[in-house]
Amino acid sequence: MLNQYGIQKGQKDEEGGEIFTKACVIIDKLDKIGGDAVTELLGDIGVSEESSKAILSALCAPTIDALAALVNQNSDEEKDSPAIEEVKRLFALAEDYGFADFLQFDASVVRGLAYYTGVVWEAFDRRGELRAIMGGGRYDRLLELYGGEKVQIPCVGFGFGDCVIMELLQMKKLLPSFDQRTDFVVAAFNRDMLPNALAVASLLRKAGAAVDMQLEPKKKVGQTFDYANRAGARFIAFVAPDEWAKNMVRIKDLRMEDKDANQKDVALDQLHTWASLFPAA
Repeated sequence: MLNQYGIQKGQKDEEGGEIFTKACVIIDKLDKIGGDAVTELLGDIGVSEESSKAILSALCAPTIDALAALVNQNSDEEKDSPAIEEVKRLFALAEDYGFADFLQFDASVVRGLAYYTGVVWEAFDRRGELRAIMGGGRYDRLLELYGGEKVQIPCVGFGFGDCVIMELLQMKKLLPSFDQRTDFVVAAFNRDMLPNALAVASLLRKAGAAVDMQLEPKKKVGQTFDYANRAGARFIAFVAPDEWAKNMVRIKDLRMEDKDANQKDVALDQLHTWASLFPAA
């Protein structure tokens, strides 16, 4: 659309910057700084006041047909531009697919990124109380920046804000409860025992246990206990050379106060019985 108003891709300003890219960034600020400020900033990069006013009128078009009428005023073509046709087709397909009610035309969505080559979009909550939850679009030539001219692969993509989604879920009282459950922390005696510890963690997981790994061996046993407490684990599985030489693993129950009964050496082939080794906490 911008090329209808004298802003061409590749066109440079006095400082050597690309006017199209700068114009996209400025227009993307419309809802934050208002039309007058956008007109002033466009003037700073060499866009005439007449073109700026025409751009703002197009950005405020309430419907696709209204935008088409404005764009066609500045074109010698009798039919709609390919961009207008593409947006019309998108809404027609959405109608056929059954989710047109979720779409709302907005000519002012620019995304501030000049590498887009097709339709761009942003998603909001129905009430419009939050900023954009996600947004994206089509970019046909973006991969050329990384793989060269031979990588001409059309792409679509989007990014979303996890903070906004959290706000929306909390507002709708839909945020699920994530109850953390950790049965074991598996701790290696030293770095040499780490592969064995990984094997023990795998055996316990196959037996249905929720397992956390202490990947860095600690010099003091108390540090392992602290780690297990922070993880909310009930058991620690110590993987040490003496027990390993006997195909055993020492398991300690952190919830049992009886020091004579709260740890056992368990054979590797018996780890699948872990749930019955100690009384229920």
